[in-house]
Amino acid sequence: MFEYSRAVYYYETDKMGVVHHSNFIRWMEEARDSFFNAADLAYTVTEGHGVLCPVTDVDVKFRHFAAYGDVFTVRLEMIKYTGVRFRMFYSIVNQDGAVLMEGESGHAFVSTDYKPVALPKVIPERHELMLKLMQKEKIGSE
Repeated sequence: MFEYSRAVYYYETDKMGVVHHSNFIRWMEEARDSFFNAADLAYTVTEGHGVLCPVTDVDVKFRHFAAYGDVFTVRLEMIKYTGVRFRMFYSIVNQDGAVLMEGESGHAFVSTDYKPVALPKVIPERHELMLKLMQKEKIGSE
């Protein structure tokens, strides 16, 4: 399980000092970007090969609010990888360990003209890294 942490920024809150719900999706993306960078799978490199990685769906359950001054941690793991698609699970907790949100996001690999591509055929070395990462996630969860 990978962890990404930072403090809530003032601009992410509303007049009541509570984080707007849309920011949780941004935090998921920040954490996912950090996760892939740490795994030597930076989006910029994949995109340099002409492969994009759009979000296909997001499903979240809000459990508790976050406020300005809180420190949050996004815990995430890749739970599925097919070579064409992958799925991530997220749990966001505050500094006291309270669960703020749980959710998943789906992603696909597509060409620059938005047609699905199979990563093993287009960028085999990145596919191998994804497989290793998926295996590492399975080992880490046991």
